[in-house]
Amino acid sequence: MNFKSIFFYLGKINLLIVLFSFFNILYCYYFEFKINLSIYFITFLLSLIFYLGTFRINSDHKNLKSESLISFAVIGWIVLPFLMSIPFWLGNYANFLTAYFETMSGFTSFGASIFDKKFQILDAPILLWRNSTQIIGSVFFVVTIILVLGNRDINLYPLKFIVKKKDPFDFSVNFSNVYNNTVYAFSIAFLISLFFLNFTDLRMLDKFNLSLSIVSTGGFETSTLYLKNYEKIIISFLLIFSSLNIFLILGFLKINNTYNYYEDKYFLITFALFLLIIIFFNHNINFADSLIQLSSAISNSGINFTNQRYENILFILLSASFFGGCLISSTSGFKISRILIIFNKIYYELLKLLTPSAVINSKIFKSNEKIENRDFYSSCLLLLFYIIFFIIFSFVLTFENISFQDSFLTSILLTFNTAPSSMYLSGNIDFSKFSNFSLVLSILMLIFSKVTPLALIALIKYRFIK
Repeated sequence: MNFKSIFFYLGKINLLIVLFSFFNILYCYYFEFKINLSIYFITFLLSLIFYLGTFRINSDHKNLKSESLISFAVIGWIVLPFLMSIPFWLGNYANFLTAYFETMSGFTSFGASIFDKKFQILDAPILLWRNSTQIIGSVFFVVTIILVLGNRDINLYPLKFIVKKKDPFDFSVNFSNVYNNTVYAFSIAFLISLFFLNFTDLRMLDKFNLSLSIVSTGGFETSTLYLKNYEKIIISFLLIFSSLNIFLILGFLKINNTYNYYEDKYFLITFALFLLIIIFFNHNINFADSLIQLSSAISNSGINFTNQRYENILFILLSASFFGGCLISSTSGFKISRILIIFNKIYYELLKLLTPSAVINSKIFKSNEKIENRDFYSSCLLLLFYIIFFIIFSFVLTFENISFQDSFLTSILLTFNTAPSSMYLSGNIDFSKFSNFSLVLSILMLIFSKVTPLALIALIKYRFIK
């Protein structure tokens, strides 16, 4: 296990924590929030020491094996949220465990908060910091998707079907390029979101924080929003844009031409079908509400921008959350690509039984890559473990004085990192009242939903099945 290299690369990603903590320090000085200024200084110094320490690490970064890549992802989901939980903890907003849960909820874009509807008591700097955890987590997630989970040996993300060239992604060679392009893409997406939100009547702080949530497809709210119909439509299109391949904007700008975007077309078709179903079969919901609820669901954000709960479209919203956005985005979900892989493989096997001499094109997205058995196995295993995850977590939540329906829905939404808002649930889920055991299990479940280590173990076995 190459721990030196793992912490070397984590230190580079940690630079984002340095920048955001420095930004919070400037914000506190400019708006004279001096009460908890020291907590951002502490976070800034610790993250800066971590970053500068990477320059003293002398090791071979060229040959990171699969076990080191997996360790990089897992350790990153543990260490980076720990650094970002310091302001919540030392600022006396929460104890260590609840502070870590709050940070992990933002880092994974889950969006459930221990503060629930009490965010009005939080000062502006900590709200800003809380939303920044979402964007840092999204950058780290995209990097791990491309260089770890999308690695051909690990093959949890079938990126080979949307990549234009066959060359495998080598971690050490491509790290700087992937990391820099990811930061560029999120920065441009944030500026685009902020630009369009300027056409709304929201406060500037709400626009800034909401842009961070939209770009990261997170579920954190900073205030109760009362939106007009045209504002809902603007936010809906921004959420849809954030659910597409994050490098789409770099493709338009000719900065990155690595991927094809046929997957984005299928995603938009799926979104349109869901929207048509809602419109045709639920005439009591106006178009703006239908659009923003579906956009929030399929982007795995989960924020209820309408402050209404429509029971008759709940199944559609859950189905949209299951699909999620495109492969290379901050969204979670099972992904349309895996659905196509499973159905294509089943169709291929059935057709082969009926007409053995038939020539079948077992491909998706007009890729030159064929769907292999391990692609099918990985997709099925991932679906199986998702089901196991939310069944186990649903069982645990029943001990937290929550109705069975809400515990079941919350476990499904956590599996796909979608905020359990009033859009889905009949009542509020107060995570601040959870037992320590439930909070620890929730944190583990959030990590599992991102890196799926159990599926990785199972995939190792399937590598030996011919």
